[in-house]
Amino acid sequence: MFEQMVSALKNGTFPDTNLLRKRFAAALVKKMGVIRTPYSFWPADTKINPPAKQLLWAAILLHDKENFSIVETIISTELEEKQRAKGQPDPTQTHNAKVQQLLQVYLREFIELAPDKTCKENLRHRTKEFFPTL
Repeated sequence: MFEQMVSALKNGTFPDTNLLRKRFAAALVKKMGVIRTPYSFWPADTKINPPAKQLLWAAILLHDKENFSIVETIISTELEEKQRAKGQPDPTQTHNAKVQQLLQVYLREFIELAPDKTCKENLRHRTKEFFPTL
């Protein structure tokens, strides 16, 4: 769903905001539907189950703080369900630390999409609005 967003960022440009907003809204609805089903039924198809990290990136590009919080919750839920499926549930403090680490990884990947230093700084600036410690 977000191939154009990723391609644009890799080319040093920003995706069309209106198109991204529409795709983001649709992807968020799809993702919420997926995480409400048992983990064993979560599809691997990214058109049905969009990657949480790309939802996170879209929220940043759209300056959408409300949905950024929702995406953080989605990331936390995904991690919790994956751990539970492995039979390794985490205590709350450990889980929260792992979520923060995962967010850091996703945000670094987001910044690394940019092809040059100027674009990376632009993405870093946008990211700091949501995650000041990066």
